[in-house]
Amino acid sequence: MAQSIYVDKANENVYAFAKAQLEQSQISYPVFVKPNRAGSSYGVSKVYTEADLDNALDKAFTEDHEVLIESYLKGTEVSVGVYQDRGKTTVLPVCEIVPDGDFFDLEAKYSGKSQEIVPARISEAQTQQVQALTLKIYELLKLKGICRVDFIFDQGRAHFVEVNTNPGLSSQSIVPREFAAAGITLKEAFGQAIAAVL
Repeated sequence: MAQSIYVDKANENVYAFAKAQLEQSQISYPVFVKPNRAGSSYGVSKVYTEADLDNALDKAFTEDHEVLIESYLKGTEVSVGVYQDRGKTTVLPVCEIVPDGDFFDLEAKYSGKSQEIVPARISEAQTQQVQALTLKIYELLKLKGICRVDFIFDQGRAHFVEVNTNPGLSSQSIVPREFAAAGITLKEAFGQAIAAVL
């Protein structure tokens, strides 16, 4: 995982606290500032200097009082869908995410300003690694239904980014592309996911 600092808005002098924690850590700029419990990149900022940190924290705090400041991971970003199929956990083909901008932000996700490539242009060994990690995370966290697990290959090594327990299912979304690549219709997938929790 990325190195991270946890910040709670309830902390006294929260802005000074965040800066002091960064100084004491091995995390250097740029960093990502993001709400701990939000989706679709709401409230997420990539911060290049300390001068921009307060504004990024303010933006994140509009979504959640818990915020993470994370080290920047540079490399190929991938996402892996997973769901329950007749009592068995099934991992979908890997999707590579290529944002047009600085990172996979809200605009990139919903305005077509990114490429989602399935199957991902990574090695077979890397594909097997993130699929195995996805399965392990899904089972370890006792997840149910359709989920998505994101990774970034920084210096060739897979880093876990987050679990999306309520992934998008629009025409622009990743999981429907992965189901299509696996030869599974959304109707079939939803039927199997519903049956798994009944």
